[in-house]
Amino acid sequence: MNLEPFIDQALLLALIFLRIASALAVMPFFGYRGIPVIAKAGLSITIALIIFPGVQTPAGWTGADLGLFVFISLAVAEIVTGILVGMVTHFIFYGVELSGQYLGVQMGFGIVNVVDPSTEQQISIIGQLQYLFAILIFLTFNGHHFLLAGLQETFSTVPVGGFGPDSGLLTIFIKLMGDLFVAGIKIAAPVMAAILLSEVALGIVARTVPQMNVFIVGFPLKIGLGLLALALSMPMFVYILKLLWKNFQSDWWQFIGLLGP
Repeated sequence: MNLEPFIDQALLLALIFLRIASALAVMPFFGYRGIPVIAKAGLSITIALIIFPGVQTPAGWTGADLGLFVFISLAVAEIVTGILVGMVTHFIFYGVELSGQYLGVQMGFGIVNVVDPSTEQQISIIGQLQYLFAILIFLTFNGHHFLLAGLQETFSTVPVGGFGPDSGLLTIFIKLMGDLFVAGIKIAAPVMAAILLSEVALGIVARTVPQMNVFIVGFPLKIGLGLLALALSMPMFVYILKLLWKNFQSDWWQFIGLLGP
């Protein structure tokens, strides 16, 4: 019995699985550390099996004749492709956490940190709150569906074994990282403006009523005003996040296109 066709298909499926698993591991929502590894692996295998019939077999593909070194190099290329594709999708959410860091310091929560279970790093409690809101908003407009569709499309743009970064990849990567900081400022702007006005008001009170200890009054005032402004600016937060995600989609497709030949 000739087993070469089965070996070829099994090795091709393994490479598809590696790209999908590495991408999902660093994507928002799918890469959440609270999800068991077995569940992530099962989801990756399921998606790989669904995508597998539509993936074009590379020209001259003879998996049974591949040497160990060649297969390992192909596996590493697929893992790198998946990580790059998935990592940039998290940039908007890094911007959300960054805005929370800004607001936490301004509101007086600079030393109140929590451990983010998705990264196992300490972040501002306001940053964690905004990150959770952002994930919920992301799910409401089916962002996870877009990520899965884009992940499938990568096999057309970047065939298995076809990883070959273009010279413009670094440029768009830097642009996406720059947009991260812009997103953080945009999201934090309404609350920062409210806190700035409170600082101005406290400065005027300190000059007109010297007997009042503005430091004692200022701490709870900024916390209360910041939380109120954060709640009132939630519709704007949703609008800005949707706008950022809409702009990101075209950049992501361009980024994927620069990964292949």
